[in-house]
Amino acid sequence: MFKSSLFVKTFTTISLGVVVMCGIFYLTTVPMIRHMGFTMQERAGSALLDNIVLLVQQSARDLQAMEDSAVAARKRELRHLVDMATATLEAAGRQMAATGMDRETVDRNLLALARSMRYGEQHDYIWIADYASRLIAHPDDKLNNADFSTVRDVRGNLIVPPMVEGARRQGDGFHFYWWRRLGDSEPIEKLSYYRTLPEKGWVIGTGVYIDDIRNDTAKLRQQLVSGLRTLIHETTFAGEGYLFIFDADKNMIIHPNPNIEGTNFANLPDPLTNKPIAEELMAAARRADKKLAYKWDKPADPGNYVYDKIAWTRYVPEFDWYVSLSVYTRDLEEGAATLTNRIVFLSLGALLLAVLGGYLFVRSFTSPIARMAESARRISGGDLSRTIDLDREDEIGELARAFNTMVLQLRSQIHTLEERVRERTAALSDKVEELRNRNRAIEAINAMGDMLKACRSHEEVYAVVISTIRKLFSGSRGQIFRLDDAGAILEPVAAWDNTGATAVEDQLYRPDDCWAIRRGKSHSVRDTDTDPLCAHATTDDDTTRAMACVPMTAQGRIVGTLHCSFATAADGNLRLLETVAEHTALSLSNIELQQTLQEQSSRDPLTGLYNRRYATEEFQREERRIARHGGHCSLLLMDIDFFKKVNDTHGHDAGDAVLKRLATILSRLFRTEDTVCRWGGEEFLVLLTRCELDYATAKAEELRATVERELRVPWAGQEIAATISIGVASYPAGEISLQQAIEVADQALYRAKEEGRNRVVLGTW
Repeated sequence: MFKSSLFVKTFTTISLGVVVMCGIFYLTTVPMIRHMGFTMQERAGSALLDNIVLLVQQSARDLQAMEDSAVAARKRELRHLVDMATATLEAAGRQMAATGMDRETVDRNLLALARSMRYGEQHDYIWIADYASRLIAHPDDKLNNADFSTVRDVRGNLIVPPMVEGARRQGDGFHFYWWRRLGDSEPIEKLSYYRTLPEKGWVIGTGVYIDDIRNDTAKLRQQLVSGLRTLIHETTFAGEGYLFIFDADKNMIIHPNPNIEGTNFANLPDPLTNKPIAEELMAAARRADKKLAYKWDKPADPGNYVYDKIAWTRYVPEFDWYVSLSVYTRDLEEGAATLTNRIVFLSLGALLLAVLGGYLFVRSFTSPIARMAESARRISGGDLSRTIDLDREDEIGELARAFNTMVLQLRSQIHTLEERVRERTAALSDKVEELRNRNRAIEAINAMGDMLKACRSHEEVYAVVISTIRKLFSGSRGQIFRLDDAGAILEPVAAWDNTGATAVEDQLYRPDDCWAIRRGKSHSVRDTDTDPLCAHATTDDDTTRAMACVPMTAQGRIVGTLHCSFATAADGNLRLLETVAEHTALSLSNIELQQTLQEQSSRDPLTGLYNRRYATEEFQREERRIARHGGHCSLLLMDIDFFKKVNDTHGHDAGDAVLKRLATILSRLFRTEDTVCRWGGEEFLVLLTRCELDYATAKAEELRATVERELRVPWAGQEIAATISIGVASYPAGEISLQQAIEVADQALYRAKEEGRNRVVLGTW
C-alpha cells in the first residue's frame, strides 16, 4: 500500500494536518482549560460557602420566628392571667359587697387580695396602680403604696405612667421596661400587660422577664451550633480545604482543628502582612470578591508559612458571624491540571482515531465505501430496517457487520427507550398532578386565611370555610358544630354537600357524642363498619366513604368540631382538615373577642345603655345621613329630679338602682333604631332618628308620665320614687349643628328644672 503514490500523498497530508492541529489545539486550548478549571473550582468553593451561609441564615430566621412565637405566647398568657385576676377580684368584690361592707373596706380588702396573688416557678405576681401612678397593691413592702409618677428605670424611661396613660386611653396594652425580680437586686428587661378598671380608677397588670423567654431559644441556638459543627467538621473541599466560623469578637466558634475551635484568635497575625488575620478576613467579607489571599502553613509542615492559600468569607448579620472557606491554591491548581490532562488525553485519542480513520479511508475508498455510504444515508434518514449488504472478510466487512449489529441494537434500544419514556412520563404526570393538587391546596388555605381575616361574623366564617373545603375535597360533605360557652351543647351551625351549602339539621348533641371532643384530638374513620362513629356522623349507601372529625381549638379551649366525609380516602386529607380547623377556630375566637371589646367600649357598665362616646359617634353618623338624604331627627335630654337627695338619703347603691330602673324603662319605650345612652351622672340622652319635633314631644311626654308612674325602687323597707325633667330639641333647625342642638336641649332641660321639674320643655333657638 505504501507504494501507492495516492496513498502516500494523501496519508502524508492527513498526518501533517493532524500534527498541526495538535499544536494549535495545545497552544490555544490548554491554557484556557486550566484557567477555566481554576475558575470552576473557585466557583464551586464559593457555591459551597453560599450554601452554608444560606443554612445559617435560615436557621437564624427559624430561631427568630421561634422567639417571636414565644413572645406572642407569653403575651397571650399575660392576658389570660390578668383576665383570671380581674375575674377573681370582681367575684370577691361582689361577695364582700353582698355582706354589707362599705366600698372603702371592699377596695382595701381587694388590694390585699391582689398583693397575695402568685403564679409560676419564678413567683410572679399581680400589681395594681391608681390613675396617679401610685402602686397601691404590690407584694414588695418597699414598693407598696409608693408613688411611681416620676420613677424611671435604668434606661431613663418612666415605668408606671406610660401604662396608666395607655390603660386610660386604650383600655389595655403592653409595655417594655427594666425591673428587678422579687428578691433580686439587679434589674432586667421586662414585658408587662396592663388593663384599666375604670369603675375603680385602677390599672391592673402583670409581667414576664424577657430573660425567661430568651432562655427558651438559647437551647435551640446551642443545638444549631452543634449541628453546624458536625456538618462543617465533615465537609472538605479540594483536598485540604475546610470551613470555619468565627464571630465579630474573633472567637472561633467552629473549626475542624480542635486546638483552634473555641479560642480567640484576635492576636493571630498574617505572616505576610503581620496584621491580625481575623481583621483581614472580616475586611474581605466587605469587599466585592469576598476573597483573601495569604500565606499559611500545612498540618504536615507546621510553622512554615510559605504555602499560598485563598479564603472566601461571608458575613451573617443575623448571628454577627463570619463564615469562611479556606483552601490551598495548589489544590485548586491541581484540580485544574488534572482536568486539563484528561481533556488533552481524550483530545489526542480523538485525533489518533481521526488519523486511523483517514488511513482506512485512503486505503479503500472505492466501491465498498460508496455502498456503505448509501446504506448509512438511508439509516440516518430513519430507515432502521436497512442494513449494509457487504460480504467481505476484511476490515470493511467487519465494519459493515459491526454497523449492522449497531443498527439492530439501536433499533432495540429505541424500542426500550420508548417504553421507558412512556413509563417515566406517566410517573412524572402523576407526580406533577400530585404537586399541582398540593399547590392548589396551599393556595386555597392561604386564600382562606386572607378571607377569614376580613370576616366580621360567624356566618361569614362558615361560608368561607365551606367554600375552601369544597375546593380541597371534591365531592365531600359535612357539618360545622359549635360548642356553647358552658361546654354542654354541641350545635350544628353550618353544613354542605357536593352541591354547596345545605340546611343545618335541627338537632343538638352532647360533647360526648363526638369522639374528637371526647379524645381531645382528631378522629378519623376509614371503615364505617368497624371504626367508631360520632353520633352526629351520617352514612349513606357508599360504605367506603372516609370520615374525619377535627376539634376546633382556640387558646387551649375547644370551641367546636369540623366533621367531613370524603369521597375518596387520602393520607393528606386529615392534615388539610386540621389546618382548616385551626384557621376556623382562630377566626371565630378573634370575632368573639372583637365583639366583646366593641360591646365593652360602647356600653355604660352600670345601666347597659350606650355610653357618651358611642352616642357622639352616632350623632356624627346621623348628621352625615341627614346631610346626604335629608330628613329630621330629635333629641331628648333628661335628668332625674333631686337625684343628689336620693344618694344623700339612701346611699350611692340606691342611686345606682334608680339609674338601672330608669335605663330599663328607656330601653322598653324606644325603637331599636333610636340611640339611648347615659350622657353622664344622672343625665340620659335619646336620639330619635327620622323623627319630627311633634312626635318627639309626644314621646317625651309619654316617657315623663311612664317614669312618674313606674320609677319605683324598693329599698331598705322603703320605696324610692323619682321623676325626670326633659329638654327636647330637633335637627336640623336653622343653621345650627347637631352638637348645638344638644346644647339647645340642655338649655330646655335647665328651664324645666327652673319651672318646677317633672315636665317637658321644648328648646328654642
